[in-house]
This record gives sequence, structure tokens and C-alpha cells, in this order.
Amino acid sequence: MGTYYKNVEPWIEKIDSGVWVEIGVNRGEGSTQWFSDKAKTHNSEFHGVDMDPEQIQKAKQNLSSKTATIDAAGNIAMQYDDLPSHINLVTDRGEDFLLKFHQQNPDKKVSLAYLDNFDWDYWLGRQEEAFVAGVKQNYINKMGVEMTNINSQLTHLLQAIRLIPMMSENSVIICDDTWGMAEEGIFSGKCSAAIPFLMLQGYQLLHHEGYRQNSGAILGRFKQ
Repeated sequence: MGTYYKNVEPWIEKIDSGVWVEIGVNRGEGSTQWFSDKAKTHNSEFHGVDMDPEQIQKAKQNLSSKTATIDAAGNIAMQYDDLPSHINLVTDRGEDFLLKFHQQNPDKKVSLAYLDNFDWDYWLGRQEEAFVAGVKQNYINKMGVEMTNINSQLTHLLQAIRLIPMMSENSVIICDDTWGMAEEGIFSGKCSAAIPFLMLQGYQLLHHEGYRQNSGAILGRFKQ
């Protein structure tokens, strides 16, 4: 969550045109609009993926062109047109989407991936905020899994593993809700298991900042 993702902008001109993938569409922070707009100017496809069909529907409405009509009684209705041709929005688990996309499009390469789906549980050992119980129940109802931090790590690690054969030579991966723990020299948060794996694949840590909900890290790999 938040707007950490915008820190990737200095590296966008260094990546290939390729395919852009956002796993976990925005919940009000504007990432899906931002990435889809940037992808268009970079001559890239944009794929937004989320396991919640309601969030995909909201994203479609936000990104589609709109026409307002007024009936004789003065009631206003909005008509949503098709999405721009470079945008594809999919209801699916991110790791499942990646597997299917690669099988169906083996020659297409991903040049930018934004990993911001499976939530981190920030409320362990303290009173949960009122909305948290509903979020956790949503994971059980729609994914059949518990919203635990181990499951968040496993999910993002699996996504990183499936991304590697899909990534272009010049590419970046943005990890949201992931922060450095200076006293330990490691990362915590959603992508804390994925970062060491990505570094083993030749990705370098380009940037990181923040703590807990307002945090993120960017990794890049560029042809010499």
C-alpha cells in the first residue's frame, strides 16, 4: 500500500519495453492507474491481477473511458467503455496467473513487476483494528488460506520463482510493504523471502526505504 511504487521512475527508461505486471491492484493508492499510464508511454502491455473480483471490477471502472447519460427524469447513469488496448485485468492469484501467462506466451518477457498482494499481518501481539477480521475472513472465503505472515512470504517467493524465466534482460521488480532491519542486516515484510532469492538470480537492490506499512524495495537487473 502507499505510494512507494513511484520510486521506480528513475529506472523505467533503463528497462525493456516488455510486459508490466501488477499483482494486487490498488485499494485507493493509485498504483494501477499510475502503472498503466506509464506502461502506455513505454510502449508496454499492462496486466493487473487480483484474487478479488470486486477489486478488479473497480479497477476496470477506473481505467475505462466513461460516458454519462441523463434520462428525462434527470437521473445520471455512467456507461463504461472497453479498457484501453494495452491493459488487461484478471481475477486470479498472482502466482497462478504468472504460470498460465508464461505457458500461453513463452516468448513474451516481463520488464516490470510490482508485487503487492498477499497482506502482511501487522497486528500480531496487539489489538486488531476493526477492519482486520473481515480482511482475514476474505482470504479464507476467496483463497482458502489463512492470512498469515508465513503465507505472505511463501506467496511472494513463489511469484518471484515463477517470474525469473519470464523476466527480460533489463528489468525491475518492486516489492511493497517490505523493509530493511538494519540491526539484523535482513529484510522483513511481504517480499522478505523473495529478496535473497532474486539477488541469487542476479538482481541488485536499487532502493529501499520506510518501515512496515510505508515501506518498499526495488531490485533491478541490467545487461552490462
